[in-house]
Amino acid sequence: MSIDRLADVAQHPSVQAALATIRDILNVDVAYATHHDGDEQILEAVSGDGTPFGIAQGSRIPMELTYCSRILEGALPPLMPDVRADPVAATMPMTQAAGVGAFASVPLVLSDGTLHGTLCCGSSEAAPHLTERDLRFLHVLGRIVADQVERELRERHAQRSRIEDAMVAALLTAVAARDGYTGEHSDAVVEHVALLHDVGKLGTPDSVLHKPGPLDPQEWAIMREHPVAGARIIGALPGLERLAPAIRAEHERWDGGGYPDGLAGEEIPIASRVSLVCDAYHAMTSDRPYRRALGHAAAVQQLREGAGTQFCP
Repeated sequence: MSIDRLADVAQHPSVQAALATIRDILNVDVAYATHHDGDEQILEAVSGDGTPFGIAQGSRIPMELTYCSRILEGALPPLMPDVRADPVAATMPMTQAAGVGAFASVPLVLSDGTLHGTLCCGSSEAAPHLTERDLRFLHVLGRIVADQVERELRERHAQRSRIEDAMVAALLTAVAARDGYTGEHSDAVVEHVALLHDVGKLGTPDSVLHKPGPLDPQEWAIMREHPVAGARIIGALPGLERLAPAIRAEHERWDGGGYPDGLAGEEIPIASRVSLVCDAYHAMTSDRPYRRALGHAAAVQQLREGAGTQFCP
């Protein structure tokens, strides 16, 4: 029967199906999958009544209080048919507070070797029927659950990327509608920070944005506000907000002479430093209303001359 159930879970994988199979085959009260987030263990899925143990889906437990942390450290065995018989587990607050009698846990390891969390099961009474064979079975289910978790993570990441790409495309269309050069320029610098670093120009007056000649000091002061405006716009968009600091800093100089915050050296986000070089190269090799484009060799030479002052060396 266990082989048939395992085959069914393998053919139609889901975390809940795997947890239900663990409960049925190992004859335990509860099974759950966790994610380790820093110093907390988050219960991502639960099968069975976790109320007696004080656990539910979404529960957050300090790692230091969990059996899992001790098992991963090697201080507890991964299978404890009688928790109270183990001298370390017997003294842990969870044993007393949650009334745990039996417990088993295996790691959930992703394909790149990252420890995602743990797959656990337990009962309120001791379970002497649990053996190393059952622990091996739990390891097999752990691999299935880890694969499913990784698949769901990839799907969420892909969905987030699709949403972000749609936002970026919409913003670039808006920028291009205001300033044809900026739109072409952004499209040539293939990186989200570089693509969006000029979005703040949406709020720049046309008299400044489209001036045919060099800007005067007052106009430059207005133009230098666009990184702040861009960071504010991007920071308000769910999914893109993490890009805001790099967009704000895209016109900072390595020597501290940039704007808007006068950041220097390693204070400047790496994405901003890369984007600034791309930005400068494309600007130098593009025709502007007040000057002709430089050739590739001349532009590269200017970048080299600016290394360590304007640009990250």
